[in-house]
Amino acid sequence: MPLNQSWKGKSYEPVTVTVEAADVDRFAEAIGEANPVFRDPQAARSTGHPGQVAPPTFVTRIQIMTSAQVVLDQELGLDYSRVVHGEQRYEWRRPIVVGDVLTAVPRIADIYAKKSNEYLVIEADIKDREGHTVVMGRTTLISRGTGEG
Repeated sequence: MPLNQSWKGKSYEPVTVTVEAADVDRFAEAIGEANPVFRDPQAARSTGHPGQVAPPTFVTRIQIMTSAQVVLDQELGLDYSRVVHGEQRYEWRRPIVVGDVLTAVPRIADIYAKKSNEYLVIEADIKDREGHTVVMGRTTLISRGTGEG
């Protein structure tokens, strides 16, 4: 069954996350990141950052939380058993640091078909508490065999 094309442009509820040192520490450990700016607030400050920096891929945690709303939207018609992750992109404005309070609003940026597959593009503009964009996330999910081609 094809995805609901009328959902293009639909925005979902905001997701707010406070970046905690323990979460950044665990993430850095999990990915084997040894750079001190990702582990030690003093090391990060010595390089000009306001505090401990989250590794760049840390934002994926936020992107997954925002995309979940879209994936679980029954009216979209996505059968998750047919989904593969197609692409992930980030457009950075500044690093994420411990203490940041970030809010992301997921939005269906596009739905299109190529042959028998459909592509669902989800964007999230992730902003700090002052409303400045920190990073723009873009996820492309492929729904296998649901296209009309």
